[in-house]
Amino acid sequence: MINRKPAQNQKSEFLRLPKNIIIGSLINGTVLKKRRGEMFVDLLHYGVGRIYGREYQACKKLIDRVREGEEVVAKILGVDDGFGNYEIVLHDVQEINKWAKISECIKNKTILRLPVLEANRGGLIVEVEGVRGFVPVSQLTPQHYPRVQGDDKNLILATLKQLVAQELSLRIISSDPASGKLILSERLGMSESYHEELKKYSEGQIISGRIVGVSAFGLFIRFQDNPPLEGLVHISEIPEKMQDIEERFKIGDEAQVKIIKIDSDRVNLSIKDLSEDPWVTFEKSHNQGDALQGTVVENNQDIFVIIEVERGIRGIVFENIQELEVGSTHTFKIIEINPTEKKLILSYEK
Repeated sequence: MINRKPAQNQKSEFLRLPKNIIIGSLINGTVLKKRRGEMFVDLLHYGVGRIYGREYQACKKLIDRVREGEEVVAKILGVDDGFGNYEIVLHDVQEINKWAKISECIKNKTILRLPVLEANRGGLIVEVEGVRGFVPVSQLTPQHYPRVQGDDKNLILATLKQLVAQELSLRIISSDPASGKLILSERLGMSESYHEELKKYSEGQIISGRIVGVSAFGLFIRFQDNPPLEGLVHISEIPEKMQDIEERFKIGDEAQVKIIKIDSDRVNLSIKDLSEDPWVTFEKSHNQGDALQGTVVENNQDIFVIIEVERGIRGIVFENIQELEVGSTHTFKIIEINPTEKKLILSYEK
């Protein structure tokens, strides 16, 4: 029989509760009795806990697994169910333990060797302590990043599927037990030898490498083979005249690049920085008031005219523009040069 205490004794019983038990406390106990829609747990010197109603349904799978006399972990939801028992809910010890282990891995920055179970267009699926985890494409090392020409989504998926069953070195970067979400990174799981090799290089250094990937947003350059070190030349770091990159650059081509930034495991490269900014060169050889030849390349509805004075250098004229037809060449006078803003203001006199 379960002791159901009369309501008039509830207040006095509450006043005698141990001081270290509060709502939300986790307490070890033993299953006393299971019956339809409710279960009683002996909480030792704290008293008896009861699971019923909505909490019973939420715990039903776990309740079905445990037997009378078996030890469980209960969470206190309330101090009285109306019959002198604590209102409780069961905690899955195995579930608690596996998320605790995951938390320790995050805290200790543990490197895990895990096989890839599945692949989708967004990344890879692995498993840690029975919890499915996700490795986003952005967290893959350069070696495994899907460098697909044209960024074809089907080709990206096909490339990622080649990694299924392979073991990767991964680090957990975030976890959410409530939603069951787990995010991992291969980039952060790279070996110490990789980072030691990367220390041999510095920002501003000009290096030679081989194109190993061509994408709409840039080029992947491998500049060391053992261990493989790679960097990205973003399209913004490719000269404008060369930005038809899928036509101009091919995998296997040799390339000279400049290291513009090393950020942890990311290496940003530039082709544009290999040569001096044409605006800086132009400023060195021209002064305010100089006259120079230029060709009209754009007439914006008689508001202003764009003039090309050198390859990559264009200026703007606001006055006396009526006879400046596209394609015609004239003499202009420099009013202002600003290489930082890439601005050249010209005047035209008939």
